[in-house]
Amino acid sequence: MEKNFSTKLLSISVLTLLWCNISYAKISKDYYSLIFDGCMEEALKHNAGYKITKNYCTCSADHFNKNYNDESLAKLVRSEGGSVYNDIVNYVVSKCRREVGLE
Repeated sequence: MEKNFSTKLLSISVLTLLWCNISYAKISKDYYSLIFDGCMEEALKHNAGYKITKNYCTCSADHFNKNYNDESLAKLVRSEGGSVYNDIVNYVVSKCRREVGLE
Protein backbone atom coordinates (compact mmCIF):
# COMPACT_ATOMS: atom_id res chain seq x y z
CA MET A 1 0.00 0.00 0.00
CA GLU A 2 1.69 3.19 -1.14
CA LYS A 3 1.67 6.31 1.00
CA ASN A 4 -0.11 8.30 -1.75
CA PHE A 5 -2.78 5.61 -1.94
CA SER A 6 -3.19 5.67 1.84
CA THR A 7 -3.70 9.42 1.79
CA LYS A 8 -6.29 9.12 -0.96
CA LEU A 9 -7.95 6.21 0.81
CA LEU A 10 -8.32 8.12 4.04
CA SER A 11 -9.61 11.17 2.18
CA ILE A 12 -12.28 9.07 0.52
CA SER A 13 -13.14 7.30 3.76
CA VAL A 14 -13.75 10.52 5.62
CA LEU A 15 -16.26 11.79 3.03
CA THR A 16 -19.07 13.91 4.40
CA LEU A 17 -17.67 13.73 7.87
CA LEU A 18 -12.72 18.69 11.76
CA TRP A 19 -10.38 20.17 13.18
CA CYS A 20 -10.55 20.57 16.90
CA ASN A 21 -9.87 18.15 19.65
CA ILE A 22 -13.04 18.19 21.71
CA SER A 23 -12.94 16.51 25.11
CA TYR A 24 -16.30 14.82 24.58
CA ALA A 25 -15.39 13.76 21.06
CA LYS A 26 -17.13 10.73 19.71
CA ILE A 27 -18.47 10.24 16.25
CA SER A 28 -21.73 8.44 15.68
CA LYS A 29 -21.72 4.74 14.87
CA ASP A 30 -22.87 5.65 11.35
CA TYR A 31 -19.83 7.88 10.75
CA TYR A 32 -17.50 5.31 12.30
CA SER A 33 -18.91 2.61 10.03
CA LEU A 34 -18.68 4.89 7.01
CA ILE A 35 -15.00 5.55 7.67
CA PHE A 36 -14.14 1.95 8.49
CA ASP A 37 -16.19 0.30 5.74
CA GLY A 38 -15.02 2.75 3.08
CA CYS A 39 -11.44 2.20 4.12
CA MET A 40 -11.82 -1.59 4.00
CA GLU A 41 -13.52 -1.53 0.62
CA GLU A 42 -10.78 0.55 -0.99
CA ALA A 43 -7.79 -0.98 0.77
CA LEU A 44 -8.74 -4.59 0.04
CA LYS A 45 -8.57 -3.77 -3.67
CA HIS A 46 -4.82 -3.28 -3.25
CA ASN A 47 -4.03 -6.66 -1.71
CA ALA A 48 -2.43 -5.43 1.50
CA GLY A 49 -3.88 -8.48 3.26
CA TYR A 50 -7.05 -8.62 5.29
CA LYS A 51 -5.46 -8.44 8.75
CA ILE A 52 -3.20 -5.48 7.93
CA THR A 53 -6.05 -3.70 6.15
CA LYS A 54 -8.44 -4.26 9.06
CA ASN A 55 -5.88 -3.00 11.58
CA TYR A 56 -5.10 0.06 9.44
CA CYS A 57 -8.78 0.92 8.98
CA THR A 58 -9.50 0.38 12.67
CA CYS A 59 -6.62 2.71 13.55
CA SER A 60 -7.96 5.38 11.19
CA ALA A 61 -11.57 5.13 12.35
CA ASP A 62 -10.50 5.02 16.02
CA HIS A 63 -8.42 8.18 15.60
CA PHE A 64 -11.39 10.13 14.26
CA ASN A 65 -13.68 8.65 16.91
CA LYS A 66 -11.28 9.68 19.68
CA ASN A 67 -10.59 13.19 18.41
CA TYR A 68 -13.76 14.37 16.69
CA ASN A 69 -17.50 14.49 17.06
CA ASP A 70 -19.94 14.46 14.15
CA GLU A 71 -19.98 18.23 13.77
CA SER A 72 -16.21 18.69 13.88
CA LEU A 73 -15.67 15.79 11.48
CA ALA A 74 -18.16 17.25 9.00
CA LYS A 75 -16.34 20.58 9.25
CA LEU A 76 -13.04 18.85 8.50
CA VAL A 77 -14.46 17.14 5.43
CA ARG A 78 -15.85 20.45 4.15
CA SER A 79 -12.28 21.80 4.29
CA GLU A 80 -10.98 18.98 2.07
CA GLY A 81 -7.95 20.11 0.10
CA GLY A 82 -7.02 22.81 2.61
CA SER A 83 -3.81 22.77 4.60
CA VAL A 84 -5.45 21.75 7.90
CA TYR A 85 -7.30 18.88 6.23
CA ASN A 86 -4.15 17.71 4.45
CA ASP A 87 -2.08 17.91 7.65
CA ILE A 88 -4.62 15.85 9.58
CA VAL A 89 -5.00 13.22 6.87
CA ASN A 90 -1.21 12.93 6.46
CA TYR A 91 -0.80 12.59 10.23
CA VAL A 92 -3.40 9.82 10.52
CA VAL A 93 -2.03 7.97 7.48
CA SER A 94 1.53 8.06 8.86
CA LYS A 95 0.44 7.13 12.37
CA CYS A 96 -1.64 4.17 11.25
CA ARG A 97 0.89 2.95 8.68
CA ARG A 98 3.53 2.84 11.45
CA GLU A 99 1.10 1.14 13.82
CA VAL A 100 0.40 -1.71 11.40
CA GLY A 101 3.99 -2.09 10.24
CA LEU A 102 3.75 -0.57 6.77
CA GLU A 103 6.53 1.95 7.52
